[in-house]
Amino acid sequence: MTSLRSLGRSLLHPPTRPVDPHRDPAASTRLLTEVMERPLDPGYAAAARRRAETGTPPTRSARTATVVALLAVGVLFAAAGLRAAAAEPAADRGRTQLAQRIEDGTARADDLATRASTLQADNARLAASLGGAPVASADAAASGLQVAAAATPVTGPGLQVVLDDAATPDGTTGTAATSGRVVDRDVQLVVNGLWAAGAEAVAVNGQRLGALSSIRAAGEAVLVDYRPLTPPYTVSAVGDPTAMQTAFASLVAGRYLQVLRDNYGIRTQVATADRLDLPAARLDLRFARAGAAGK
Repeated sequence: MTSLRSLGRSLLHPPTRPVDPHRDPAASTRLLTEVMERPLDPGYAAAARRRAETGTPPTRSARTATVVALLAVGVLFAAAGLRAAAAEPAADRGRTQLAQRIEDGTARADDLATRASTLQADNARLAASLGGAPVASADAAASGLQVAAAATPVTGPGLQVVLDDAATPDGTTGTAATSGRVVDRDVQLVVNGLWAAGAEAVAVNGQRLGALSSIRAAGEAVLVDYRPLTPPYTVSAVGDPTAMQTAFASLVAGRYLQVLRDNYGIRTQVATADRLDLPAARLDLRFARAGAAGK
């Protein structure tokens, strides 16, 4: 430090004494050379050597700086951990929420299944206490409605009426004589007579008749529900055979058959049957829907 201060003074305030003509020129640069070669003050260098040789412990300020540095590193690690926890992927959170929803749904489903089992057991006990009569009555009513609506096939005894065109002079069936041909009106009268005689289900050539059925003519063909039929026309009716046969003969339909036979030669036949199998009607409902009564 003394050399540096001396150098500064000599540079800022150069001496004003006269130049000695006998002075060595190299002496003026000796100080600069010493400063460049030994920049550290000799006193500082000596103190550093003594501290290294004697092993003097670090000062209190050094220990404080070390503790502060360790605390700073710990704070940095804590902040990094918090940031990693906050940056948890959204997919993991979504999976956790979905798993929770599945567990909740499973619990609700188990609860509903338990309640359903309890209600079923209660219904069974009620049916047993009532003897099953209401259930059987409801089933019978439903079956009756299905039969009346022609929505189900039926089997049972009944009556059959057959209509066929009149025979030609040579004994074969022909269509030359219009008056001897069975027309749609003939079939309609027979069907209505059977309903009036107590029929529970009616079919023409295997076509079951329902509430929406129709019997019409298209040229020389007879159509049932818009399906052409060919003679002979067999009208089958399920019901009490004896009662229907007696009632049919006393109605207009029975007398009409007699007129067809006597005046036009149309061949007819009425016979009872022990078993008739009638299919369900082909219903094509486009607008009608089942609904509560009164609504």
